[in-house]
Amino acid sequence: MSTADSPDEPMDDVDDAPARRGLRWPMSAANTVLCSVCIIVAIACFATGQLYAGGVVLLATLFAGAGAVFARRGRAGDLERVNALEYADERDRVAATKGLAVVGVVALILGAAQLAIHVIVDTDGLSRTISLVTFLALTVCWFIANWYFVRRG
Repeated sequence: MSTADSPDEPMDDVDDAPARRGLRWPMSAANTVLCSVCIIVAIACFATGQLYAGGVVLLATLFAGAGAVFARRGRAGDLERVNALEYADERDRVAATKGLAVVGVVALILGAAQLAIHVIVDTDGLSRTISLVTFLALTVCWFIANWYFVRRG
């Protein structure tokens, strides 16, 4: 039995570093879900003949996915990580929380405006219903999130 075959000494010519580290997915679970949903939407657009919408969604998804992969690399700055939902530390999470809170307020305002326009213009029932359900879902989500985080502290 040679010294290289000894169980106490590792073999010099075998690099097991990748096996120890394991494979790491190139983006967060949130980005994986978002990109997957957007790809499904793009495919649905293409399948229904909406080539322009499908192309826009697909192109945006590719750029967002590339941004998420880049943000996980050590060279990315704070803004790139926060924009790509790839938080490295608590400071990134706090910045993202504040940014998403502003997005939520804007979404509620735009949802209310969209609903008002649907009512004033008297659009078709399906569009009006989708607008109403979206606005109500945002409002209910806001109330539940506030309830949860106020009690959580």
